[in-house]
Amino acid sequence: MMTRPLVAVTLALGLTLSGCSAFRVTSSEDAGSKPANVGIGDGQSPSPTGTGPTIPDGMSETTVDLGGQCPVEVSLALGADWADGSGYDGYRLYEAESGAIITVNCIDDDESSPQELVDKARERMFSTSGSSMTSESTGSLSGGEYWVFHGALAPDDMRAVDKEDSVMFGAVAGISVDGRLFKVSVDMLAQADDTEARGQFRQMLPTVRFGDQVLKAPDLR
Repeated sequence: MMTRPLVAVTLALGLTLSGCSAFRVTSSEDAGSKPANVGIGDGQSPSPTGTGPTIPDGMSETTVDLGGQCPVEVSLALGADWADGSGYDGYRLYEAESGAIITVNCIDDDESSPQELVDKARERMFSTSGSSMTSESTGSLSGGEYWVFHGALAPDDMRAVDKEDSVMFGAVAGISVDGRLFKVSVDMLAQADDTEARGQFRQMLPTVRFGDQVLKAPDLR
């Protein structure tokens, strides 16, 4: 298995080239974001958070710290076994012992519209030979458009975990704020045989929120 720093570097390159999510190259001196607040579930039954999503048992709703440059609040349910690996303005990495990872990104984008941004992400996401999308849903939110999906990645896909058959669950949105277009994304990746991570991703994806809007997840069976 790769060491965690190498996994992050490899995934950064793969996501950048795919046009899905984007990592930003930075030095350690530039990394100024505070640790994300990862909550620990109290073991009680799942319950809705106001008008938000139902939080799965053993998880708690976590607001991701993306620094001061991202105007869009991103949150999702996380369990205590997901460690806050690293981060800086516009990027946060969470890791599991199995090697599964979750990345959250928020960057300025130069596409002409939120719809064009989402369309390009859909076009590129599973374009590697042998990769395929299983299900998807799209929708509108305040200031933009979003796409929620899950699928399979071939070993040759640069985002595949340790160059093995992998699964990917995620959400991408193009959101305009004060005349600027932002790409906001959550990517969940694990090896195909990591059934525990895959089961958690199925629970986590429906809890993803961009701003105050819960995204409609596709059929994740």
